[in-house]
Amino acid sequence: MATRNKAPSSGRRTRVLMTTSTLPRWEGDTEPRFVLDLARSLLPKVDVELLAPHTAGAAVQETLEGIAVRRYRYWIPRWQSASYQGGMMQRLRQNRWRTLQIPFFFMAQIWTIARRLRQENPVDVIHAHWLLPQGLAAVLARRLARRPEVRIVCTSHGGDLYGLRGRLMARIKRWIISQCDEITVVSHAMSQAIKALQPHSNPTIIPMGTDLEARFTPDPNNSLRDPNHLIVVGRLVEKKGIRFLLEALALCDSVGRPTLDVVGHGPLRAELESLSIHLGLENYVRFLGACPHDELPQHYRRAAIAVFPFIEADDGDQEGFGLVMVEAIGCGCTVLASDLPAVRDVLPTADIGLRVPPEDPEELVKAILDLIRNPATSRRLAKNARAYALSHFSWRIIGDRYRRLLSEPSDVGHDPDDALSH
Repeated sequence: MATRNKAPSSGRRTRVLMTTSTLPRWEGDTEPRFVLDLARSLLPKVDVELLAPHTAGAAVQETLEGIAVRRYRYWIPRWQSASYQGGMMQRLRQNRWRTLQIPFFFMAQIWTIARRLRQENPVDVIHAHWLLPQGLAAVLARRLARRPEVRIVCTSHGGDLYGLRGRLMARIKRWIISQCDEITVVSHAMSQAIKALQPHSNPTIIPMGTDLEARFTPDPNNSLRDPNHLIVVGRLVEKKGIRFLLEALALCDSVGRPTLDVVGHGPLRAELESLSIHLGLENYVRFLGACPHDELPQHYRRAAIAVFPFIEADDGDQEGFGLVMVEAIGCGCTVLASDLPAVRDVLPTADIGLRVPPEDPEELVKAILDLIRNPATSRRLAKNARAYALSHFSWRIIGDRYRRLLSEPSDVGHDPDDALSH
């Protein structure tokens, strides 16, 4: 990796340009907001600007929750559709014609970053989220702008690492990693995947955080929670494994069968709704669609158990971390999830949450029913999990670690276990 470790001059706050393809498009949007929350967690010690693709209905420039946001146009504005609403890879799978937009998307991002680097008061650090396209765009823009002193920190979230396969993609990703000054990943499993791809790399593990102090908190009176009610939250895509949860519920006797809320949108919604009807679950399962972030805690607080039956998708994509598990834990749910590598960072031991084999409805329903029949055990797991999450995944902790990484690179180092051992 490159080694530009100069911090800004004494007395001046570090200026960071954070680039992403996932960001709320407007106030109250249902798009994932973890990049926005990360930017907010750095204030006021770091100056942050956000750069994201434009889409119909969004402002080109605005201040969103105290963060300056610029959105670059890359296609005819009303037809821009390469990102948002399920993520870039899902959008391309839904409509292959959208691949025509990708070269323009990529060039617009490079040009916008390069222009920003050439302005007065240039940024000190580009923090690119995802190796592709943001990491590659940052590397090329730095060259185009002739600003070799600008550091590049690139965070891989999973889909870019696991889902983009093939010899050419591997070569591109290796080159990006070699050109960045810092690589961060959100789980131990991803650290190993990065090292397998680029043996000379030394990624730092810093997960994304969650607002566990104000937003994702338990109901203080515990009056909403139904001991026979489940919830799953996430994009309705293959790697979430929701069809295995539906198949698990179908194995229960109709008397005493748990109810389930499915919160999220995505290309598999119609297919999953049809499967639910086919399995005779129409009176037990509700598909609520996408939910504004401020309303999510109320849904979590109604459920005793949050189930995340993640799988490895056919294209290799899988969860990089599983932030929704931390949200559920924050609201007091007991969490049950598939035993995939990234899940073990959130549920490291059996006294925090339960892990079951992926793609196994029989084991999944057994674990669900065991928790329902043993409410004291379920409550103990939920209490332990929240204590663990507060000490590992709150924005107070994660924001400070990223602030140090972005502002004081020489003080952070690259101990891959560091972020999850504090």
